[in-house]
Amino acid sequence: MCGFPAARSKRRQPNWGHPDHDACGTGFIAGLSGPPRYEILQMSLQALERLSHRGGVDADGASGDGAGLLTSLPTDFFRARAAEEQISLGEFFGVGMLFVPVSRHSDARAAMEDAIGRGKLRLAGWRRVPVNSHALGQRAFETMPEIWQFFIEPLPTKNAVANAADKFERSLALLRKRAEAMLPERSYLCSLSSRTMVYKGLLTPWQFPRFFEDLCRPEFAVNFAIFHQRYSTNTEPSWQLAQPFRYVAHNGEINTVVGNRRWLRAREREIRKRIGVGKWFHLLEENVSDSASFDNALEIELLEGKTVEASMLALVPPAFLHDPFLSDDVRSALETLSHEAEPWDGPAALVFSDGASVGAKLDRNGLRPMRYTVTHDGLVIAGSESGLVDLDESRIAERHRGPR
Repeated sequence: MCGFPAARSKRRQPNWGHPDHDACGTGFIAGLSGPPRYEILQMSLQALERLSHRGGVDADGASGDGAGLLTSLPTDFFRARAAEEQISLGEFFGVGMLFVPVSRHSDARAAMEDAIGRGKLRLAGWRRVPVNSHALGQRAFETMPEIWQFFIEPLPTKNAVANAADKFERSLALLRKRAEAMLPERSYLCSLSSRTMVYKGLLTPWQFPRFFEDLCRPEFAVNFAIFHQRYSTNTEPSWQLAQPFRYVAHNGEINTVVGNRRWLRAREREIRKRIGVGKWFHLLEENVSDSASFDNALEIELLEGKTVEASMLALVPPAFLHDPFLSDDVRSALETLSHEAEPWDGPAALVFSDGASVGAKLDRNGLRPMRYTVTHDGLVIAGSESGLVDLDESRIAERHRGPR
């Protein structure tokens, strides 16, 4: 195991005997069918730890640039945790993951409960997330927020509602946007969904499962998990800028982010009207990374009713103009999409999920690597590099480099 070179701007960078340490590491593991599995979470934690060389480390030698997981919502796990808090949950429920500045917990709860009332939803209760702060480095410990979860349910109705699950998920996304405008400064909603959950922080991969005690419980069974180890380039490391975000984990740089942000702001009034929201709805979060802004843009596409696959294709279309292998119908579809949004361009590998599906996409020119493996027992493992998990060769059905 190699050591660390001299600090740069009070930060140290890893050196593992090769130069390829200047970008984040990301990927996902998903089951193609069957019930949720704790094995998927375990394998994702293993993959995350093997991406340690992709992350920056603070000058204290122990605080990372950030690590995290975006998973399908482990409903049985959260029903059990809610019951421990004497909270009974109905058929539909969502879970929020909230970072709150120390000593602002009461203010944040009041603001969140106000937002829930305005969003015409019901707060079922709160849960303080069990963590082991002894696993943290000094800088991470000094900046650690209080971490809370809360349970949300739709208001009861007398009659069945068509597409009730989809409508509830949309209402949770709008609630999160409303709450962002009301919560105390430096509060942050990592996720608020009936389909997904985000655990993340200013952690190294090896600290991650030691810090979040929930992740060590076998009941935390999931259908998929997106993992990310951050190497901070255009923003300072912080708890809220660790990835994954609510929909995306991103490895690389978005070179057009300034222009992309300007175009979104220019169309803010038009987009609000299409979505049917008021001035409280801010398209972009302030003082965030390029990846976080891309996540905001993807969410807007989803709120407008597009699928996550179509949204990703619209935001990051392939460089198709001079591609001789495209069929006429695909070329026509891409030309239509090019009029709907400006491409987010730059070397990147993107892993994404709306909770219903999970996938990965390369940048417009396929500059960042993304490799995948399919197993005979129905797992898909994709990552920014190979060797992320241990698999016997007899278990492997297919392995390849990901397409654009």
